[in-house]
Amino acid sequence: MNNQTLLALDIGNTNVVLGIYIDDELKIRRRLSSAAGRTADEAGVLVTMLCRDGGVDPKHIDNVAIASVAPKNGMVYGEMAKSWLGCDPVFIHGDFEGFVNKYRDPGSVGADRVCDAVAGYQKYGGPLLILDFGTAITIDVIDKDGAYLGGVIMPGLETSVEALHSAAALLPKVRLSMPEQVIGRTPDESIRIGLIKGTIAAIRGLITDIRKETGFADSKVIATGGMASYMVKHIPEVLAVEPDLVLEGIKILFNRSIDS
Repeated sequence: MNNQTLLALDIGNTNVVLGIYIDDELKIRRRLSSAAGRTADEAGVLVTMLCRDGGVDPKHIDNVAIASVAPKNGMVYGEMAKSWLGCDPVFIHGDFEGFVNKYRDPGSVGADRVCDAVAGYQKYGGPLLILDFGTAITIDVIDKDGAYLGGVIMPGLETSVEALHSAAALLPKVRLSMPEQVIGRTPDESIRIGLIKGTIAAIRGLITDIRKETGFADSKVIATGGMASYMVKHIPEVLAVEPDLVLEGIKILFNRSIDS
């Protein structure tokens, strides 16, 4: 794919990550909030400003590919691609061509998980476990041949903080920082221990259980997502952090779609 400019959009529940690829090389990476009620024109203004700030003329964008787990925002950015950039966007989904998906309902797999799996396998091979630390924490399981087997979904750390504070009036809203001890002596300490150390223990236990269930004792583990660099310091099973895994997956699947 030469002399082509691709706008890749990873649209999550909290953030929109924008990537500009020129000749398959990531030139620009920017993060926006997933603001509710944003219009296609507002999205267009933001995207064109970020492109120009990174030295890319929006008129030179040839293609747009979108992985969205927020349907309304996905539609907004899809409309933006057509009206502002003159591109018919390609949407990534669970039963996307070129992705072997063994979920019972392939179409129900989030687009971000599809992209993680494809990019992770292309770089590291299989069997592979991918931890994604976002609004939700996911663990995705890929076999030795690159097929997606399924995985785990659990609340993300910031999601858990908000939920606990909202549901229990007497519990404070804590700041996420690693506790040194395991026994809390204040509500703040106790919550941080439960959320952070509890999440780490759960993830490490799940990695062990998944390896046993699949029989892939040598499964590699990689991580991505906003909290990945912070959390993996305490998860020794993790081989590497790949911050742009979803964007890379979008690019790979887009290239496969035009080559097929």
